[in-house]
Amino acid sequence: MKAGDLKHRITLQRAETNTDERGRRITTWQDVATVMAAMADVSQKNLYAAQAYHAEDILTFTIRYRRSIRQEQRDSWRVTHQGINYEIVQVNALGYQGDYMRLQCRAIQGKGV
Repeated sequence: MKAGDLKHRITLQRAETNTDERGRRITTWQDVATVMAAMADVSQKNLYAAQAYHAEDILTFTIRYRRSIRQEQRDSWRVTHQGINYEIVQVNALGYQGDYMRLQCRAIQGKGV
C-alpha cells in the first residue's frame, strides 16, 4: 500500500465507562487519534451477506498498524468519518510485518450514537 492511498481522515475513538452522581454507568467516546485511511466499500459477496443481516453501510478502512486496536477489543473502539460513527466488526493485520491493518466497519444507526 502506498501512502498516497491513505486519503481519508478518520478519527479512532475508545469507549470510557464512568459513573454519574446517581451511580449509573455512562459510556462516553473519547478521541484517541485522527489518522489517514484508505476506504473501500464492501464487496458484492459481502454486501449480499450484509443485506441479509439488515446492515446498510459497511466499509473497510485501511490504516497504518496500531498496537492498541485488537480483534478481541474491537467492541471498545469505533471509527468516525464525515460525521458518521462506525462500529468495528473485524480487525485484520496486513503486510509482511503487520504494517497496516484493515478495519471492517458497520455504520451505527440510532441508539444515541
